[in-house]
Amino acid sequence: ADFFLELLPGPRDRDGLPEGIRFWKRRLEETDAEQTFRVGLLYGPSGCGKSSLVKAGLLPRLAPHVRSVYVECSPDQTEARLLRRLHKEFPQLENEPSLPKALWRLRRRSGSGSGLLGDVRKLVLVLDQFEQWLHGRAVVADTLLVEALRQCDGAHVQCLLLVRDDFWLAVSRFLR
Repeated sequence: ADFFLELLPGPRDRDGLPEGIRFWKRRLEETDAEQTFRVGLLYGPSGCGKSSLVKAGLLPRLAPHVRSVYVECSPDQTEARLLRRLHKEFPQLENEPSLPKALWRLRRRSGSGSGLLGDVRKLVLVLDQFEQWLHGRAVVADTLLVEALRQCDGAHVQCLLLVRDDFWLAVSRFLR
């Protein structure tokens, strides 16, 4: 993360942030749902640097009011991994066995002074290698992950999916 920005080409702002990092940073830090997105997508060829861009370039530079939870997807453990990370980041949720309900609680309690998020006003979920979850799923509409991501409102809870570009058709169906 310390030298990653030096590897990126292109114009920079007065803080030295490349345009690509600034674009994503602005949208992930935004708390006005009209100015951002609920579920975003970063896609590209395998090995092009999607994970590095997010892990080394973007997440370490998010404002203090944003907390991120990063999970590498798998075909059958994505939901459990995400729930475990939420339990670790927010111990108050430890007794919540449902991923959708945990995200609902975080969304409803953000910025309310309840202490569930503390000084954090927004939670950003990053699901890397999302094609692992998509692979082999003909139907995604009624899955636990879809139900959970319906809690993303853009203002309090937001998700960024990282996926290989050869899964474009599957991810398009998912986002519908």
